[in-house]
Amino acid sequence: MIHLLIVILDDLGRLAALLQAWRAIGLPGATILESAGAYRTATWLSRVGLGALNRLFEAEEVRRRTLLVAVEDDALLEQAIAEAERVVGGFDRPDSGLLLVLPVAQVRGLHKVQPKPRQERLPPALRPDWMIHRDTLVGEVARLLELQPALVKPETPLDEAARAMLAHPRVHVVCVVNDDDRLIGILDVRALADDLFFHIMPEEFLSEVTDLDHLLDFADKSRMRSVADAMKEPVWVKRGETVKEAFKRMHDHGLPGLPVVDDRYQVVGYINLLELMAVCLHSEDCIDRTQEGT
Repeated sequence: MIHLLIVILDDLGRLAALLQAWRAIGLPGATILESAGAYRTATWLSRVGLGALNRLFEAEEVRRRTLLVAVEDDALLEQAIAEAERVVGGFDRPDSGLLLVLPVAQVRGLHKVQPKPRQERLPPALRPDWMIHRDTLVGEVARLLELQPALVKPETPLDEAARAMLAHPRVHVVCVVNDDDRLIGILDVRALADDLFFHIMPEEFLSEVTDLDHLLDFADKSRMRSVADAMKEPVWVKRGETVKEAFKRMHDHGLPGLPVVDDRYQVVGYINLLELMAVCLHSEDCIDRTQEGT
């Protein structure tokens, strides 16, 4: 069964992130319709049998984008829906938009011939045998080391988040999840320590105030009470991704670890930078020392 996935996106600032997320999971290219006004959009919806949606376009000039994608794989469709919900922050949120899935009787041109990717040119390895570990799957590493993630809700006070991290001393990033256990944010140990110690010794942070930007940062920290006040945008890795991809994500975001998520962005594990080093060094002694309580 082929389906037509339709996303009417209210927040244009999330368009690029949604397209990038869909491209990452292998979703075919999306057709994007630019709204040109209430009358024209409503007329188009009526022609495709969606006239009941006209009430969404009552404004004189609509600032929305409508994304259309034909999907023939049910699992890929579920992934695409999960990605859209993650990027938008849930379609039940006001001013988020609308997501629909319609059955399609026939389709032509869905499959395109893709050009071959360019081959990477890598510098010589320090040790040639290390190179094979770059393609080790994160799922294998996570299963070997059995790190349990530290999970908190957005309303959790910062001191309770610190206790959750202390209960998992080898986990250096707290995972913030919603009521559906979907990852919505992270809080690494350094940021958490800064936010806690601000309330213990604020004079140390006040001494760093040298300009307006520092003053605004100081004011922001003074208001932080819960995880929702301090958390960052979610960063993750999936079990089917590689050690190379996990390290790059940690490196790009300056993180000491990453939550491992499934296709619905529910947290199913955790992996630390130290464990990735152990895999690349390929030393059982190194892994044993890691497990004993680093």
